Amino acid sequence: MTQSYTKKTQSITEKNNSVDLCETSVQHCVITKKMSIISNKKILHLILLICFFGQSTLVFSQSVAINQLKNKQALTLNGFISTNQVLNYLPADSGNVFNYNSYYSGSLNFNIYGINAPVSFMYTNRKADYTLPFNQFSVHPSYKRVKTHIGYANMTFSPYTLSGHLFFGGGLELDPPGLIKISALYGRFKRAVAYDTSDLQTIPSYKRMGYGIKIGIEKNGEFTDVSFLRVFDVLNSVSVPNDSIRVLPEENTVMSVSFNKSLIKNLQCTGEFAGSMLTTDMFTEEDKEKSSFLNPLSWFMPVRTTTINRKAIKANIDYNKSKYSLGIGYERVDPDYRTLGAYFFNNNLENLTLHFSVNFLKGKLSVNGNSGLQRDNLDKSKMNNNTRFVSSGNINFVPDEKININASYSNFSSYTNVKSTFDYINSVDPYENWDTLNYRQISQNLNSSLSYRIADNKKSNQSLSFNMMFQTSNEKQGNDSTGKSSFYNTGTAYIVSLKPYDFNISATVNFNYNKNSGNKNNTWGPNVNLSKMFLSRSIKTNLSFGYNTSTTNNIKNGAIWNTRCGITYNLKKKHNFNFNFLFQLRKNRLVENTKYKTSTLTFSYVYNFQIIKQKQKTKDKKL
Repeated sequence: MTQSYTKKTQSITEKNNSVDLCETSVQHCVITKKMSIISNKKILHLILLICFFGQSTLVFSQSVAINQLKNKQALTLNGFISTNQVLNYLPADSGNVFNYNSYYSGSLNFNIYGINAPVSFMYTNRKADYTLPFNQFSVHPSYKRVKTHIGYANMTFSPYTLSGHLFFGGGLELDPPGLIKISALYGRFKRAVAYDTSDLQTIPSYKRMGYGIKIGIEKNGEFTDVSFLRVFDVLNSVSVPNDSIRVLPEENTVMSVSFNKSLIKNLQCTGEFAGSMLTTDMFTEEDKEKSSFLNPLSWFMPVRTTTINRKAIKANIDYNKSKYSLGIGYERVDPDYRTLGAYFFNNNLENLTLHFSVNFLKGKLSVNGNSGLQRDNLDKSKMNNNTRFVSSGNINFVPDEKININASYSNFSSYTNVKSTFDYINSVDPYENWDTLNYRQISQNLNSSLSYRIADNKKSNQSLSFNMMFQTSNEKQGNDSTGKSSFYNTGTAYIVSLKPYDFNISATVNFNYNKNSGNKNNTWGPNVNLSKMFLSRSIKTNLSFGYNTSTTNNIKNGAIWNTRCGITYNLKKKHNFNFNFLFQLRKNRLVENTKYKTSTLTFSYVYNFQIIKQKQKTKDKKL
């Protein structure tokens, strides 16, 4: 299969097969004299709500205007439930076999006096080694400027501290009127995985807990934020033999200060300074000589022989006008800088860049760029230094309503999860590869696209588009590097919509080329899709045909024929039924007369319900 990839970032989540029980506690609520105008029944409902979502901290102050609760509906309740059933007929060594999987999900939203508290779940019977926590729940009660997270959630403080890491626990975001804004969290960042001698493929891990807080002061667009995060492994959570598997418990404390300040008119300065103290082995002895009262990070964790202190800094100065902007940026990340609040991190680098943006032709042409120098080996630990010119830019040109041209380039390093176009075209199961986390460190990225609207009138819409992508990357599967690769992907599409008949036709041709470790792979093929709607668009049907063939080092690997058809029916805006069928024929030219026939039948159903509806407001009649 081709290794050419198009960019498609996926969220990273940790593997969870069970849901921990969490204790709940009732938070105290200070109620002012304004509560006297609210009925005792409504007060009781509020107390029950706080008890039910006990980990939420709901602070009501006079500025919230609690007396307006008397105008709120006591309770509305709505949500959805859905199921997906997938039946595969697959080739196997012992003959063709049937494979059946089912998926269930749903959401229930409570709205009590304007307080939203959605509850969601997802479950599957699929037996696979996945990392996505399908069997999970989350609750996110909110009230005006107070938002809470209970269950599985992710929050972001800053790029150098907490950046989108999934945790199981509780979180709070408080944004009251005024200067101060607060975010806080506490929870489990990684569940414990026991060491199993019968399953050496599963890597054991310690239970990882963490807590953090972010306090910010903001006024007139200027702000100063202070972030703190403490993450640590629980030593007695699992038993790991250190002599055979090097899985060591870690702990980390990280703090940062970020700011945005206007120096003079149109001149703005932004930046962040972060420090991270990381212990890579909590079993090592404490080193009191390294401890210092002047280092605030050591106040929260012991300093050991395997403890390192690293820093990161980033700053920008920008001059902004209506038609253009100019700026200078500086970034330095120490070698081995790492935070346990982020999944991937680029370190051991120093960047000094200039950036600009400008608009021409009354905004029809926009150009922006960023270029400068980047160097690594900051601690002189490597034999050679690498200093290179880095740049990124984007051009967008919209001469009229019919044409849109865009081009972008970057050679800044970044992590991304990307998949081939043909991974989607040739997929047999709509849920396959959900657990695939093939992250690549992109070192160069070039994208261009052109779209042309041929016609747009009462009878039809017609458009033609072309896109091209080029990437070079360092492939990574987990922590293992698999070498450098070059990817090329091009595609063209023609789409026509016949409005009076609710009939659409699309024709596409894609080509992928990949050069990896001396191997050259390419895949190309056309695809045609037809769709038609009936009964006031309540029924939608589709039919598609696709073909693609691939080669490796100019030797033909095989070909794949895809035929897909489907029908979707919406009933009274509450019920959604969906049937899809796939027939796929694969021919392997490397093995003589080898053909594989695969078919997949998918059924899905979604039911949207309102148990307690929102009442229609009526205007009071004047007496």
